[in-house]
Amino acid sequence: MNEEIQNLIQTYQRALNGADLDLVRAVYADDAMFIGQPVPTAIGIEKIVATYAAGFSKMDYDLQFDIQEIELSGDIGFVRTASRGTITPKGQDPKGSGGNREIFVVKKIGGMWKFYRYIFNAEVGA
Repeated sequence: MNEEIQNLIQTYQRALNGADLDLVRAVYADDAMFIGQPVPTAIGIEKIVATYAAGFSKMDYDLQFDIQEIELSGDIGFVRTASRGTITPKGQDPKGSGGNREIFVVKKIGGMWKFYRYIFNAEVGA
C-alpha cells in the first residue's frame, strides 16, 4: 500500500479527531471539492475550511479510517475508505458508533498528494 497515501489519510484522521483546521488545510488542494451529507457542497479551500470550522464548533469526532482500495495513475488517483467511530454533539456523551464510506480523489501537487475531490455518505446496513 502506498505510504504517502496512508500518511495523507492518517493526517486527515488526526485533523478530524483533533478539530485541527491547519491539518484540514494541509490535506486539501486549493481547488478541491467537498461533497458530504448533510452539508452543502464546498468548492475551494476557503469554503472547505469554513465547512470544517462550522462542524468542529458543533461536533466532536472520534473516527478511524480503514483504507480499502488505492488506485493511482501518474499524478491522480482515488482512495476508497470506510470509517467507524463517533460524531457527537459538543457536551454530549457518544451514544453508539456509526460508519461512513468515502471516496477521495487524490492529486499530486508540488510533489505531495492532496485531496482533490472528496465524497462520503453513511454506511447502510452497517
